[in-house]
Order: sequence, then C-alpha cells, then structure tokens
Amino acid sequence: MDLNPDALALFREGYAKILEGLGKLGYDIHDANFTGTAARAAKGFHELVHDETQVKAEIESLLAKTFPAKYGEMVISKHNTAFGMCPHHLLPVAYRVSVAYIPTSKVLGLSKLSRLVRLMARGPRLQEDLTHELGVILHEQLESQGSAVHIEGLHMCMAARGIGAHEARLVTSAVRGVFLEQPATRQEFIKLVTDSPNSIL
Repeated sequence: MDLNPDALALFREGYAKILEGLGKLGYDIHDANFTGTAARAAKGFHELVHDETQVKAEIESLLAKTFPAKYGEMVISKHNTAFGMCPHHLLPVAYRVSVAYIPTSKVLGLSKLSRLVRLMARGPRLQEDLTHELGVILHEQLESQGSAVHIEGLHMCMAARGIGAHEARLVTSAVRGVFLEQPATRQEFIKLVTDSPNSIL
C-alpha cells in the first residue's frame, strides 16, 4: 500500500509536537535516541492507517478475481492476525479474525480472505464496524449464501492505559444469510473458530 505524502507530512508535524510535549514532561528530546523519531513515528502510524481510497480499489480488484464454485459448503479462514487502530484514542488494536462464507456461484482464492481481513483492519475503525463491514462484503459483494465473522481484539486503549485491562479481549461477531437463518450453521462456525484454545494475542 502506497504512503500518501501529504498525510505523512502532517503526521510528522504532529509527532514533532508530541516530542515537544515530552520535553515539557522533563524528557531530553535532544538525546540522540530521539533523532528522526518524528519521521519514523509518522511512517509507523501511516502503516497502521491505510489510504481508504486505495483500500476500496484493492478490495474491488480482489473481489473481481474469483473462481467458479464447485463447492457449496462452508469456507472458513480462521485466526487471521491483523492490526488496526482505535478511532477514539488512535492507539493500536491487535485482532484475531475468523471469516466464513458459503458460495453460491463463485469462490475467492484462499489467500484473498486473509488479504481482505488485513486490508479492512488497517484504519481508525471501530471493531464493531469492521465486523459488520466484513460480513456485508462476504455476503453481498461476493453474492454468497451467507457469511459469518468472529473477531477478538486486544485494544491498547484498554490494555496499556485507563483500566489497564491487558487480559481483556473484545469479541464481536456478525452473521448474514444462511448463518443468520440456520442456527445449526451458525453454531458450526462458532465451534470451528473457537474450539482451538491456543491464542496468539
């Protein structure tokens, strides 16, 4: 994903101000370790926040490359690790995302599901909205029989500040189509994506 030079310049200015604030807290911001920090931090921030126009174009391209469906059962890509940002505090969020759909006439290449998850996550977006948007894309845009999404999020705004709830995970899910209409299908998905006790978060 290309970095937007105008956004990058503004991020760099912002981090320069943050460094000034650190100076007010007694930190020696002229220490060699802070040399180039504003530029590095700006680039790191931009890597967590993709250009939304580029993301939409890449998703359209990704969904345009499908294969004829000879399979009408559940397709799951589970435990995808992705990173995003909380829009309330602009702090990172680490996600474990599982997505599924049941094809009607076309299927995505397996790597495309992971790519879709990572593309959608990289932005200042509520986890609830990310969950909903992935469900809509896999159901409506892929023209599937139904879709399901299950996300666990480790939010730095909770883990590293405020209440310091480093053990807490926010869990959200969304179901569309047959996953919504058929409880057994929904339960099969939930069981398949939550049975594994090993967490990477």
